[in-house]
Amino acid sequence: MESYRRRYRLSFIGGLLGFMFLVTIFIETTACAESGWFTCSVDLAGPGKIETFISLTDLAEEPVFVGKWFLFPVARAREMLAVALSAINSGKTVVVVVDPESGTYPVISDIYLCAK
Repeated sequence: MESYRRRYRLSFIGGLLGFMFLVTIFIETTACAESGWFTCSVDLAGPGKIETFISLTDLAEEPVFVGKWFLFPVARAREMLAVALSAINSGKTVVVVVDPESGTYPVISDIYLCAK
């Protein structure tokens, strides 16, 4: 009888820990779901006094933003600015990962130059 109670208690604790893990994963996934992938044209890009800015227009059928200003992260600003300037020089589009609603100047986490 004691062995049964012990197994039941361990099973219950294991199930509770598993449930807490799933809830944590769900909460973190929901918090990260605000960022999205956007195909954009680059309107302007360049360094400011302290930070590097880019103005983008979403090319979706119903654009989420038009001429909106974004920031590049300081640690990757040079590389990202190079991609933005390449897009301007070649007339190509970029794909960015960003949450356009996160403040006045949202920070772009990734930027990719489109081949066509």
